[in-house]
Amino acid sequence: MAWADLTDVRCYYETLGEGEPLLLIPGLGTTRRMWDSIVPDLACFFTVILIDNRSVGLSVAKRQPNSTADWAADIVELLDRLQLSRTHVLGVSLGGVIAQRLAVDHPSRVDRLVLVSCADCFSPYLRQMAGLLGHSLRHFPHELFVRTVELLGTSPEYLDANPQQVEQRVLAKCRSPVSTKAIARQLRALSCSEIDSRHYRITAPTLVIAGEHDAMIPSCYSRRMAERIPGSRFVVVPGAGHNPLVDVPERVLPEVIEFLQANASKAGASWIGSGGADARSTGSGQAVGGHRRFSFL
Repeated sequence: MAWADLTDVRCYYETLGEGEPLLLIPGLGTTRRMWDSIVPDLACFFTVILIDNRSVGLSVAKRQPNSTADWAADIVELLDRLQLSRTHVLGVSLGGVIAQRLAVDHPSRVDRLVLVSCADCFSPYLRQMAGLLGHSLRHFPHELFVRTVELLGTSPEYLDANPQQVEQRVLAKCRSPVSTKAIARQLRALSCSEIDSRHYRITAPTLVIAGEHDAMIPSCYSRRMAERIPGSRFVVVPGAGHNPLVDVPERVLPEVIEFLQANASKAGASWIGSGGADARSTGSGQAVGGHRRFSFL
């Protein structure tokens, strides 16, 4: 564990594992702890860099962020501090929007890019969803806000099959809450962060992942985003919600690891899950608008 004293934030970060660097950017109202269940597996293949975004978790803001460009600038400064010229980047939800800004504003710093459950622009639906979250944040007790977000972000199939696990997530978030002010700042910064379509250009090899039953950012928006990124791959995870990496890692991690290792000297990485069995996806897919839809076995 360490802090980097950057221009606008005292940034908290952790590094684990060995291999090519992989930076994980957490989503709205979450910290580096959102990755706890998958970091051990990723650390078998990569040097994983975990961060708390400015104003959240153990990162202390010297100046509050006004847009995703501010968070992207923090990341570039941290990479400089770590003497890394470039890194793989994986972001979920708000983290995916930050990752896009990083790839657009600082393309030389991004090796391969994984965007999970995010979009590249605000549609009326997404603006109303953000408004609903903001209203819930202002007027609901914190536990009810957490339950609202968890319900919107969890697929019906997963919640019905794992009600106790979802309840444990809610209680854990209530025990270690991100402050209401910090989440409100993130929502405000997000609302000011749409990238002008004239300047939206991502050159990094990109994998776009969406949950089939994500109500917060439906997969149709991720699909449209993928269509704007030359050569990207688009994957829909059947039965998953807003965070398929956490809900069904056995379906998603093999795809992510294989994609990130595509330019490594050792091709064809396999992923060993906690049960010790080879959990690599053998997803056979069909073309969907130039991308692939995987049916995981």
